[in-house]
Amino acid sequence: RWRGKLDWMIRHFSNVSFEKIERDILNILRLGLYQIFVLTKIPSSAAVNESVELAKKIRGTGGGGFVNAILRSALREEEIPYPDVDKDPALHISVVQSHPLWFVRRWVKEAGVEETLKLCAFNNQIPPLALRTNTLKIGRENLIEKLRKKGLNPLACSFSEEGILLKDPPPISELPFLKEGLYAIQDEASQLVTSILDPRPGETILDACAAPGGKTTHMAQRMKNEGEIYALDLSREKLDLIKRGCLRLGVKIVRPAKADAALSLPIPKGVEFDGVLADVPCSGFGTLRRNPDVRWRRTEDDLGRLRELQSSILRNVSNYLKKGGVLVYSTCTVFREENEDVVEGFLDEHPEFRLGQMATVLPETCHPFMDRGYLKTYPPRAEMDGFFVARLIRSS
Repeated sequence: RWRGKLDWMIRHFSNVSFEKIERDILNILRLGLYQIFVLTKIPSSAAVNESVELAKKIRGTGGGGFVNAILRSALREEEIPYPDVDKDPALHISVVQSHPLWFVRRWVKEAGVEETLKLCAFNNQIPPLALRTNTLKIGRENLIEKLRKKGLNPLACSFSEEGILLKDPPPISELPFLKEGLYAIQDEASQLVTSILDPRPGETILDACAAPGGKTTHMAQRMKNEGEIYALDLSREKLDLIKRGCLRLGVKIVRPAKADAALSLPIPKGVEFDGVLADVPCSGFGTLRRNPDVRWRRTEDDLGRLRELQSSILRNVSNYLKKGGVLVYSTCTVFREENEDVVEGFLDEHPEFRLGQMATVLPETCHPFMDRGYLKTYPPRAEMDGFFVARLIRSS
């Protein structure tokens, strides 16, 4: 989460080029600076001493001396000199809020400096735990009451009708009623995707990129376990994950199958789908609160590659939707390149499709997130991940 900011400090205080610092020593420096400047309960002297001793074990006296010099220099500095916000606002935000510079520059261009600062600060928060009530087994109010009796602090979500937020939750391994399948762990924005598809009991649905199965099982409970869901994924291991989730939640209408959603699908002849969900692979920049490592694993070059894949999937799965059916395209990223550009390119090529209304399938509380026919839960206006959703209708 704070690696970029910590690395700026190391560059500032080190008399050795950052690129020449050995990886083990670099990580010891990051740990030491993190304890000093981010954590609140560890004395600075203890952080320095432990870091130095760790460096000595790995690289001897020289390594310990190098780490000691940098950490003590940082402690003596009254104020760390960060980039000037007036001269280069993108560089300032990138360092102080610990985001890749390319990401900040792109978002400044799309949304402006103020919204970029809000987004990056939001990304550095620890999110609450969101649950999705399994309405096949229990109602939301009853589940809230059961969780309260266990000493937890559950609150009904404002936007998802099945959602519950847990403030200060215990470790997931200690959560009550999880093994019994009374709920699934799923962000509130992710829960809205199923509402936008609006699957009905008895329908046949295609989930083209189904793993890990949160939206798959959500659709099944909306369908009251009546109908059929074809759940596709490239990985056998991920398909097993979907099967285990279905078993735990009591879902019985899912048919998992190994397939590449960008190529011809293993669908029985004559099967037409009432609804198709294309929750496509994306850069994931809407989930940085939950997945802070994504900011360092993804590069700007990934966006173009992902857009090509997303467009291929959307074009392919659209062929399996019956006339009058609903096709939902969703991502958990914030860039237009993976969102509006993909959908608008598809609509230009496929005049038989149009953007569908969302106001009739979403609660009124969600209407402020609608933007030119799309649902966008970013920049942050609620305790939700950053999702983009388009609802497309095929002409009948």
